[in-house]
Amino acid sequence: MEMQQVEGEVRMEQQKRIGIIGGGLAGVFAARQLMTEGYAVEIIEKSQSVGGRMATRRIDEGTADHGAVFFTVRTDELAQEVDEWLEQGLIRKWFGDDFPRYVAVNGMNQLVQSIARGIPVHLNEQVERILAEGPALQTTAAAETRTYDAILLTAPVPQAYDLLSASPLMLVESDHARLGKVTFEPTFVGLFELEKSPDLGEIGLLDDGLVSGMLKIVNNAQKEVSATPLLSVYMTGDWSEVWYDKGEDETLAEIERLLQEQLGPVQLVSKQLKRWRYAQARDVFRTPYLKLEQHPLWLAGDAFLDPQDTSGRTRVESAVISGLRVASAMDAHFKAVLTEQ
Repeated sequence: MEMQQVEGEVRMEQQKRIGIIGGGLAGVFAARQLMTEGYAVEIIEKSQSVGGRMATRRIDEGTADHGAVFFTVRTDELAQEVDEWLEQGLIRKWFGDDFPRYVAVNGMNQLVQSIARGIPVHLNEQVERILAEGPALQTTAAAETRTYDAILLTAPVPQAYDLLSASPLMLVESDHARLGKVTFEPTFVGLFELEKSPDLGEIGLLDDGLVSGMLKIVNNAQKEVSATPLLSVYMTGDWSEVWYDKGEDETLAEIERLLQEQLGPVQLVSKQLKRWRYAQARDVFRTPYLKLEQHPLWLAGDAFLDPQDTSGRTRVESAVISGLRVASAMDAHFKAVLTEQ
């Protein structure tokens, strides 16, 4: 009877409330693992759906990915997930042998939607400040205040740092030094619906020999995520930096001009522009997460790389691993606190 009471007290202590700001892969994987460990977890996402840069857009009868194009696997942890996703029919191999490129069936965002099923999520909620209320933390949005025992912040580091700087929290000098130095480059993506599907080679991807300013062109029909001809045209960080503050119509027209220069005359049905202000980190953290010195608040995301990660760049897998590592660290933190009590 006493043992059951002790176990009940432990479970009660483990029902700590954890708020995760950002519904990208790092946040979703961290949430899933923390829920498995018995925590009460919810995600706060400013957009209309979870997914972050695993972004997919419906255009008439077609579908276009306009964030991550594919993902690769270098760790055993993600490899286990991939085996399950393949078995469930959520993903398929696109191309490549040494490091296969995998894509999600029906678009990259659908994969995150499937992984996040069962996780409480507050959509269309922009956190404006984080407040310290004794040992707890509160998020404040336009019409909502939420209280947590801990917070995980997975927004791109510059956004996360802006939020922390706007909040009456105690940031020590080392917090400012670590977070303030990280910058990201932007990326524009033009989405072009065509009358006829162009041939972009065997796999539908051009990423070499392109006109200046163009990073890659993806034919979503050849990628087998779209029933209609839809091109995703990604621009380089340098080009996007120059054009970032110019008008949307002007920018889209220039991308269209470059596309025509690259492919020759193509007949357009529709076109639209997507922009990513924080597409690729120029600097990365050689740690899978950070914790603020004075608060139960952690930061994670694709720019936080495991020390054994040899790629040196942000990608889908780095976000997954960061989410898993920070979840383990938060669990260890609360178990240590419980032991001290």
